[in-house]
Amino acid sequence: MNSLRPIRPMVLARLTLLVMITGIFTAAAVLGGCGIKNDYTKKQMFRLYADRNDPVGQSNRSTGAPLVVKRLDISPEFDGAGFVYRLGQSRFTQDFYNNYMTSPARMISDVMLETLIDSPHFAPAPKNRIPDDIFQLWGKITALYCDRRNTSAVSAVVTMALNLDRLNKDGFTPILSKTYSRQIPLGSDTSPTGYIQALNRGLAGIVKDILSDYQLTYQPRQAVKDNQ
Repeated sequence: MNSLRPIRPMVLARLTLLVMITGIFTAAAVLGGCGIKNDYTKKQMFRLYADRNDPVGQSNRSTGAPLVVKRLDISPEFDGAGFVYRLGQSRFTQDFYNNYMTSPARMISDVMLETLIDSPHFAPAPKNRIPDDIFQLWGKITALYCDRRNTSAVSAVVTMALNLDRLNKDGFTPILSKTYSRQIPLGSDTSPTGYIQALNRGLAGIVKDILSDYQLTYQPRQAVKDNQ
């Protein structure tokens, strides 16, 4: 019996190594099934933007109404730097290897401002004074994730509850209060880059909807007021 005692540490070490290897392969299998083809040997950082087909350009930005965008709030489950994947009805997981360059709430707030002031309707607010007539956009990001519940139809989802107000000599006027949402299919490119590209298209679509609603709801009302 005594001759077997020195062998026990070796057996335990091998069992421990086997358990660790099994755990690694199990984790890789779970993460690999998230519908996003990741390279887990390195960390990747991504930036959000929203391209428009008809930007005004820097030289003509002063023609629109001054606009500020307050930092958007965001639901806690989507506030992290890592991409969020939806795996089931109420099951989400976070990717620690593919991240936003800064907090998603800050990045989307900047995207909304930059894209809106690139339209003919809004301009940057002056930095050295508060204008007599100014618009303010604020709200909350309620969904920001990659939906892979159907692995053959992976999509990027972004939803925001937004408010647009106007403040001038006549007082405070709510202009818009609406929830905007986009679900953009990734198609065959389910990589992190494909997800970000789809998300950017979703943000561009939301900006387009805001501008359309602004023209439909505010400008006719303003035209009636000007004619009185």
